Amino acid sequence: MLYLYAVLEALPAARTLPAGIGGGELLFVEAFELVCAASETPERAIAPEPTQVWRHQQVVEALIDCAAALPLRFGTLVEDAVACRRLLTRHREALCAQLDRVRHCVEFALRVSGLREEVGSDHVIGGGPGVSYMRALARREASWPPSTGTFPHDGLAAHAADRLLWSRSASQPDLRASFLVLKPNVAAFLADVSALQRMRPDLGITCTGPWPPYSFSDPDLSGMSP
Repeated sequence: MLYLYAVLEALPAARTLPAGIGGGELLFVEAFELVCAASETPERAIAPEPTQVWRHQQVVEALIDCAAALPLRFGTLVEDAVACRRLLTRHREALCAQLDRVRHCVEFALRVSGLREEVGSDHVIGGGPGVSYMRALARREASWPPSTGTFPHDGLAAHAADRLLWSRSASQPDLRASFLVLKPNVAAFLADVSALQRMRPDLGITCTGPWPPYSFSDPDLSGMSP
């Protein structure tokens, strides 16, 4: 079996890359303009144990550091290199479009606690290219308040290529958002977060990252027929 980590637009530059799941050496499967980073494993399923998830994350981060890469879901497996090439070939157009979307970008996660629930309009927040795709990833709810002078979260989008405002529920009362940020804009984005934290010291506003842009790029190859 081949365990898949990410789809790249080119072979990464020569450098030392971490070992894959189970200690396997990374290999690269090419098909037309795409390259898939993978490693061999005898397992037909990989349990999401912390050490395995961390290894997957290490490999993806190392790949993104040296090439434009589309991170894949943990646990994505195919039979062999032939099956991997078929996947890349059949879904080349969609994968290339998603690579274009996340090229040179990283993801930041924002969490806000302590903000009382407000009712806002039920509309898509954000509206750039790929809105239909984003709808499938996150359901926008009125529980995200309108951006106002007292909580100007729209200001964070000034240095972001896109954003997702995740749904709020009784089991998850905090407001959560994911921001897709170009690497040259990271410092400006974090400065905007700091400004919002100073403006609202009564709220618990935390920002984590940078992470690989999973929320904006996961094509779920595990569900694609080869």
